[in-house]
Amino acid sequence: MPDVLQIGPLQLQGRLLALLLACIIGFWLIRRQGRRILRSQGVNDPAKYPIDDIIFNGGIIVMLTWKLGVILTQPSLLWTQPAKLLMVSGSSMEMLLGLMLAIIYAFFQLRKHQIPLILLLDVLSCGITAAAFIYCALIPEYGQPTSLPWGIGIEGTSSRFHPHNGYFALLLAPLLIWQQLIQPRRSSLEQGKLLQTSLLYVGAAGMLASFFDDAIPTAVYLSWPQLLFLFMLVIGMLLPRLAHNTSRRELSQMSQNDSKEQIKQAQQNKERQNSSSTSGKEGFVDKKLDGPNRPST
Repeated sequence: MPDVLQIGPLQLQGRLLALLLACIIGFWLIRRQGRRILRSQGVNDPAKYPIDDIIFNGGIIVMLTWKLGVILTQPSLLWTQPAKLLMVSGSSMEMLLGLMLAIIYAFFQLRKHQIPLILLLDVLSCGITAAAFIYCALIPEYGQPTSLPWGIGIEGTSSRFHPHNGYFALLLAPLLIWQQLIQPRRSSLEQGKLLQTSLLYVGAAGMLASFFDDAIPTAVYLSWPQLLFLFMLVIGMLLPRLAHNTSRRELSQMSQNDSKEQIKQAQQNKERQNSSSTSGKEGFVDKKLDGPNRPST
């Protein structure tokens, strides 16, 4: 995808457009995966547990905080150059602040709706994998120099570089196929399995692709992306296996709550039918026992 897309008088940044497309497809898969997992756990009405709404609102919080977080550092823009707020973007600090606010919001919403955290993370891992695959497939990143024929280069130059993002997208493809096509065919889903597998696979794939990246190493001889992928590997290996047992009990309680509500509703309907039949009998008049022709006693 080019850096700038020209559509009539409009100019759109290619990176932002690819990011928007990746977020849309990722959220659609989050919604689909969340409802499928809830149904597999016996929840009859998945709409009562709005996992996709929580994730969507959290994303909106992050975006607004990142976009309008400059107001905290430069409040004078509100009365001096308010139109500039539409053009400027926040820094990494605003992004971290938005993530913190989104985590706080998600924590209270999960407690309110009694949704297990591991379930939300399972669903979120599928959406993030799809979004990362689409973004890396559309946006090229120049890695280390290479003489291979599939190397990419800047127009007008003879230098070629490894397509770092393309390697990462190819490595993510098997995980995406497993998440969306293979795993749903299983009769039962082990809670936490999607998250653990995604962390281990993405961590290993990202570490492998990072060897072709031209990133600057830190004091520990690893670049920041490599440290992130290493952290994902460690978390995936240390992820408690008891998490799926706890979430299974919570989801069983969720399905039991649905069953109790259905039984209660059935009892209420039965009571209404009984009361209506009783009132009908009270107003019934038997002509053989009442009126002028009734037998004498």
